[in-house]
Amino acid sequence: MPATTPPPAGTRWLAAPASLAERLEYLMWAPPESSITWEHEVVPDANVDLQLELSEGPCRAMLYGPLTRPLHVPSHAGRGYLVVHFRPGAMPRLVDASPSELVNGAVELRELGGLSLDALGERLLAAGSPERMREVLTPLLEQAPYPPGDSFDRALRHLLSQPEGLRPGALAEALHLSTRTLQRVFKERVGFSPGTFVRITRFQEALSAVRQEPARSLSEVAHRLGYADHAHMTREFRELTGRTPSDYRRSA
Repeated sequence: MPATTPPPAGTRWLAAPASLAERLEYLMWAPPESSITWEHEVVPDANVDLQLELSEGPCRAMLYGPLTRPLHVPSHAGRGYLVVHFRPGAMPRLVDASPSELVNGAVELRELGGLSLDALGERLLAAGSPERMREVLTPLLEQAPYPPGDSFDRALRHLLSQPEGLRPGALAEALHLSTRTLQRVFKERVGFSPGTFVRITRFQEALSAVRQEPARSLSEVAHRLGYADHAHMTREFRELTGRTPSDYRRSA
């Protein structure tokens, strides 16, 4: 759940445990002493995130679905936040809902891996360090059922090997699938169509470049990522977020 607002001081990013590296991209820990009461803007992405809110009171867990529009996620001063960022298409079966039912939404969990959230919260707070929190969480995440490998995984590998991306029809042809099958597997695994997936993935790459490469002109970024021109990239940003690339560059 990468937010465009700056992370609080003391935030730590942790690599996924080796046993779950194909399912998770990373974990993030924002400690209670650095958390603020705020609404963080999260822009469109194809990932699912598990957020655990930890404090001396009850532990809360929210599962956030993939996004096609910005979402504002609250945080509260004095509470710690442990976030698990799953890879696209790797949403575990933690709730009775599919990725398509969670697009632009969230659901609150009541337990995780058979453990009540209050018990889990106590164990995580007692762990003392982000690394030990990861050790507590790993076996519970390993128990969760994950989707079996299917045509989506083939399609994702193919897309990642094609920096310029592919239109759905060309992707289906390259994988010897019907367009209908390709649409179905993306809907089941990501929550939206392969065309939307490609669009959002390119937007994420453009946003990173706009914010992290200030010396590179917006026209250069647009050309490198396969947009027709600067104006095309700006239209995509406006349609997906309501803001322009320049807006995000100024706020970086």
